Amino acid sequence: MENSVSHADKPVRLSPLGPVLVIRPLWPVLRRVAPLLSAEGYQVEETFSWSKLLDSQLVCADLAGVFLGEHGPADEEAEIVRRFRERDGAAGVPVILVGGMNAILRTSKFRSAGVDLVVPADTSPELLMEKIGPLFHYGALYRSLRDSNRALREQAMLDELTGLPNRRRFSLDAARHVEMARRIGRPLSCIITDIDDFKKVNEQFGKETGDSVIRQFGAMLNRAKRTYDSVARLGGDEFAWLLVDADPGQAVHAAERVQGVVREIDFDLAPGQVRLTATFGVSTVFPGVELSVEHLVGNADRALYWGKESGKNVVRFYPTKKANSLVTSNTYLS
Repeated sequence: MENSVSHADKPVRLSPLGPVLVIRPLWPVLRRVAPLLSAEGYQVEETFSWSKLLDSQLVCADLAGVFLGEHGPADEEAEIVRRFRERDGAAGVPVILVGGMNAILRTSKFRSAGVDLVVPADTSPELLMEKIGPLFHYGALYRSLRDSNRALREQAMLDELTGLPNRRRFSLDAARHVEMARRIGRPLSCIITDIDDFKKVNEQFGKETGDSVIRQFGAMLNRAKRTYDSVARLGGDEFAWLLVDADPGQAVHAAERVQGVVREIDFDLAPGQVRLTATFGVSTVFPGVELSVEHLVGNADRALYWGKESGKNVVRFYPTKKANSLVTSNTYLS
């Protein structure tokens, strides 16, 4: 992989070790350490403004380290470092400050702000590399642990069978979308659905085939949703679909569309195929009305139960009186 020193007007190309920022390389040791970092496999970017640390385009979590050339008011520089440390992903990034006597005398100030190491400007590049070794090593371990924990958290929010968000993730998404609907003053709809008589599939074909049907059904729902909607598996053959900025008519139309697809396709079963149907319960919350997760999901669940009781393979909206007043067509209420 090619390693080079880039300047502030050039994009940072990520290396496996992560990029290193060298800011205000006015001291010779900083100019001479850049090639040594490149030789180690780091992608080095030189820039001449400490404000780079506060640049909104800077992805702090990707950084392997930051070198700062101290050459200005210590209070202002310390404040920049403090603000950098507050940014997402900056906690585990090693920050090394190189400066003259002004920096050395204010070591405690810079350390309190978040600098890990303050180094005299007359330090040799080789000694500087030796000093930063443990910091960069621990920084890499921190990033690795952080990424592993993030992956574990994300994995814990996914359904193992379908790869879709699970019930826990759905609950978080529903709360977030309800709050967003409240803020922007737009409706939010929810569809709860499951496969009709799914128990018979398991009994006749076995659990492995039943799992295959669940995966196919989940994939179908996921293809049908819009990019900014969310489909989750709640458990068994039951799925939930959050529809952002969708009124009752739009939500019911979406449910009817998928209901038709389910009814017309063949589900692949070993060694053959089978036709199935599904029932859909729909609800909507509006700002100023019952704007809560409990109303949204609870009403969709009631609509699903109503659909099962009234013959299955249908789309039902709940509550019916509100639906009559909110949409012009109520043919789906029959």
